[in-house]
Amino acid sequence: MRDQTIALAGVYQAAACAHELAQSGAVSRRDCFAGSIESLFVVNPESTPAVFNHDMNRLSLGLRTLIKSFNKDKAYLNVIKYVLTLLNLQSKLMLNEAMVKQIQHGIQQAQHLGQFDENEQAVIEILAATYSKTISQLQPRVVIAGQPYHLKNKEVTERIRAILLAGIRSAVLWKQVGGSHFQLLFKRKAHIQQAEQLLKQPLLSS
Repeated sequence: MRDQTIALAGVYQAAACAHELAQSGAVSRRDCFAGSIESLFVVNPESTPAVFNHDMNRLSLGLRTLIKSFNKDKAYLNVIKYVLTLLNLQSKLMLNEAMVKQIQHGIQQAQHLGQFDENEQAVIEILAATYSKTISQLQPRVVIAGQPYHLKNKEVTERIRAILLAGIRSAVLWKQVGGSHFQLLFKRKAHIQQAEQLLKQPLLSS
């Protein structure tokens, strides 16, 4: 259950970041945004925590958002909608081998630019373009609600697309570690307990 909670929190974190960007043009936790983007570059991780560098502080926005949404906080209705859409899209993506390879190629291109914090905008542009060419072509599309001023800003929309690609990566991970829609309905309490524990002891060895 721990690994499934980590992966699901990754989806929630991406959705929360997309929501914040659409509403305010910025993210509240830059470290969490970076943690999600950098998770795209972790290939063949030794464990699920390794996807986030064994540091759940970089996933804390997602863990807290998961807890609040599972406790039926109405302020998170849009985020929940984005999460469910991302989980649906990952199922369709995994049936499209050509698209998976296209995404892998785009991620490799972005990774070749070097450290994310040193080449942030260039990395974001490649990841956003990759999302537009792939996931955006699937149905249902993730429709982000927000302030028109921010949604017309090219840099903001590119960040939204890039973080949604990271959300897809976490959704795929969630499925790989045994995540299911059954758990979303009937294992909420267990997910909340796991998320609370991860927030209390954020540094994981494996």
